[in-house]
Amino acid sequence: MSNPTVSVVIPAYNAASTVARAIDSCLAQTIPLWQVIVVDDGSSDGLAELVRTRYSDPVTLIRQTNSRTAAARNRGLEAATGDFVGFLDADDHWEPGKIERQLSIFATHPEVNVVAGRFFCQSPGSPRTLNESKSDRWYDRPVQASGADAFMLGTLHWTGTVLVRRSAIENLRFVSGLEPAEDRDLWIRLAANNTVYLDSEPLATAVLEPGSLSRGSIEVDCTKMLEVIHRHRSLLSLHARLFWTSYVRYRWAAMDPKPSTALPMLIRSVASWPFPFAGMPAMKRLGRLKRLLVLLRQSMTRPSQPEGVS
Repeated sequence: MSNPTVSVVIPAYNAASTVARAIDSCLAQTIPLWQVIVVDDGSSDGLAELVRTRYSDPVTLIRQTNSRTAAARNRGLEAATGDFVGFLDADDHWEPGKIERQLSIFATHPEVNVVAGRFFCQSPGSPRTLNESKSDRWYDRPVQASGADAFMLGTLHWTGTVLVRRSAIENLRFVSGLEPAEDRDLWIRLAANNTVYLDSEPLATAVLEPGSLSRGSIEVDCTKMLEVIHRHRSLLSLHARLFWTSYVRYRWAAMDPKPSTALPMLIRSVASWPFPFAGMPAMKRLGRLKRLLVLLRQSMTRPSQPEGVS
């Protein structure tokens, strides 16, 4: 494909303070983009006016009533006309060479339909760090996976790094109601039916803005990820379903600050899968045992209830 075109979909909700950084990182690409589609999901902070007055072609603004992330991404996907489609949230940003590097991967490996990869993480006001990955088996080569491998591969796609041939995604949509796991659900579907390529070179930054469109509570995130596991049960053996369910419950227990809910969740994780989480990216050694000790200590040191209080 000579001179391929790229469309980018940016869903945005009350992100007037960050959306310019995301758009500017698209416009700074070493290969010009065909479309930068900003979908304003019912913002009330002046985001639409900012985009409309500051930008012109190739930036396009679409407004809709608040319908959440999946619907916003779907609206942008329906408007995309490029040969390839990329996705970027309004609080994140790309490295200048992202699209050029990913298009070169597609050119070198024409069988590949999806390219994603590693990325930086950053809390506002703090230095960014490279996201952890303890397994290199998935990276820097075309991978055609099935079953539990396809499920794993799909979970390794971070949305801000994904570039996909439009022909591979034009009949697929994000599922409303699965937020914030709706993107992982779609990447699993793509990984199960396409050759994909994960690049070890970090090409984007996830900025962990509180209250943003894609960052919610750990309870909601893990509850929806358990739904994703159920939706893809045909890919997973009973062994794999127990593994993944236990892992998500451990992640929930590891990030929930309340011992009263985290400790029972951790116990459920161990009960359904008492073995190590072999092969899981960024899995800490003896992570569940260490978390258990912390939770037990927190439970024992909670302030006692004052006398006379029922």
